[in-house]
Amino acid sequence: MASPETYDIHELKVDPEPVLSKCTERVACETCGKSVKYFCYYCYRAVGELEGKVPQIRLPFKLDVVKHAKELDGKSTAIHAKVVAPEDVEIITYSDACLDGVDVERTALLYPGPDAQDVGAMDMSRVERVVVIDGTWSQAKAMVRDSAQLQRMQKVTIRPRRTRFWRYQNMDEQYLATIEAIYFLYRDSAGSGYDGEYDALMCFFKYFYTYIQGEYAARPERPFHSRHQANYIDYSAAQGGAERAA
Repeated sequence: MASPETYDIHELKVDPEPVLSKCTERVACETCGKSVKYFCYYCYRAVGELEGKVPQIRLPFKLDVVKHAKELDGKSTAIHAKVVAPEDVEIITYSDACLDGVDVERTALLYPGPDAQDVGAMDMSRVERVVVIDGTWSQAKAMVRDSAQLQRMQKVTIRPRRTRFWRYQNMDEQYLATIEAIYFLYRDSAGSGYDGEYDALMCFFKYFYTYIQGEYAARPERPFHSRHQANYIDYSAAQGGAERAA
């Protein structure tokens, strides 16, 4: 297995700071009325000061995020993709019939395995949509095992990278956050000519990552998770903005 690459999140061609920093408190979603910050976890839309200001992009093939029923909406990074690319992303709660009607011959499943093909080496023009599983690794394995539709789909994979996710997970560092996996799915599928077309998918992730780095780098006495990857916090690059509420 190839060693995971370390990607530089600061090289992404998206600058969320000027927009997302305007969101300083929770507001009621105009659609459902729930109190949320940045975006509504249930309606998948930006709220408050961010309405109409979050980048909007189109994707070259559709994305279905199949979410485990026990995956908490407020912790799901897959929602970032729906907020940024609402016309091309669907979020579906897993059930026995959730993929009925999907053309499995033209649908791929982003899932590792010996039979998975690298998206960078595939002709993705033959693929109408890709399914991404959103849940813990054990939940994902169970969904793939129990779904005849998922089992019939061509499995695809991306090049291994080291996650920049701030939440500790009991897996090794190449298990990405869902939005990281989604982003690299589109980035790798574009090949060597990629020029940042889908970087906006990482808009929220980059902002939260930079915020957390700044919070801990500015206060080195605050311990970060002791079981997280070594040197996750870059204490040499303390940034301002600590006054913003997470």
